[in-house]
Amino acid sequence: MATDYARKVAEELIDQLRQGAAPWQKPWAPGERFMPYNPTTGKDYRGGNAMWLMAQGYPDARWMTYRQATAEGVQIRKGEHGAQIQYWITRGTEAVTDAQGKPVRGEDGKPLIREVEYERPRVKTFTVFNGEQIDGLPLAPARVVETWERHQRAESIIAGSGARIDHQPGNRACYQPAADRIVLPERGQFPTADAYYITSLHELGHNAAFGIMPRRCAFA
Repeated sequence: MATDYARKVAEELIDQLRQGAAPWQKPWAPGERFMPYNPTTGKDYRGGNAMWLMAQGYPDARWMTYRQATAEGVQIRKGEHGAQIQYWITRGTEAVTDAQGKPVRGEDGKPLIREVEYERPRVKTFTVFNGEQIDGLPLAPARVVETWERHQRAESIIAGSGARIDHQPGNRACYQPAADRIVLPERGQFPTADAYYITSLHELGHNAAFGIMPRRCAFA
C-alpha cells in the first residue's frame, strides 16, 4: 500500500539521519549528476522515489526496470534485488458515454475519449535496478549541470520549503528548533556559491527532520 511505502522510506531516511549518513550528504563534485534518473527515458525520479533510491547507497545514478533493461539488450545480474518505487496517477482517460451508458462516437465513428481527474489517486508499484546491478550497461555519460542551473535549482528548493533563514555574521550554521529557523553565516563568508548552497540544503534537511532528531548549532 502507498502508506506502507511512505513509512518504509521515512524510516530508512530517519535511520540514516541518525547515523549521519543521509544520502544527500555524500560528497559529490559540484555539478555532477547524482539524482536518480532513468537512462531509457532520460527522466529524473522525483520526490520520495528519488530519496528512496539515493538511500540505497549506489554511486551510479541510473535506475531501470527489468523490462527496460531487457529492451536495452543488457541483463540484470543473477541474485540482485531491486528497489520498489511508486507512481501516483491522478489523471487518466475514459470513454464518453450517453445517458444510457453507451459509448458516444465522433464523426469518424470512433469512440470519444476524455481526460478525467481521479477522485482517488491510483498507485502503481515498479521494481527498478541500479546500473551497478546490470551487466552490459555502458558507463554513464557525463552530464554536468551548469553553475547557474544548479544555483537556480537550489534557490527554488529553499524558496519552496518556506523555511525561515537568518543570515548572521559569525561561524554558526544550524537549525534552531525553538525558533523554527535556520541560521547561516552571511553569504559573503562562504568561499563559493556552491559551499553556501551545500550548507543551506544540509540545514534544510534538519529543518525537515525536526521532531525526529533536532540538532543544535554547529560551529566551524
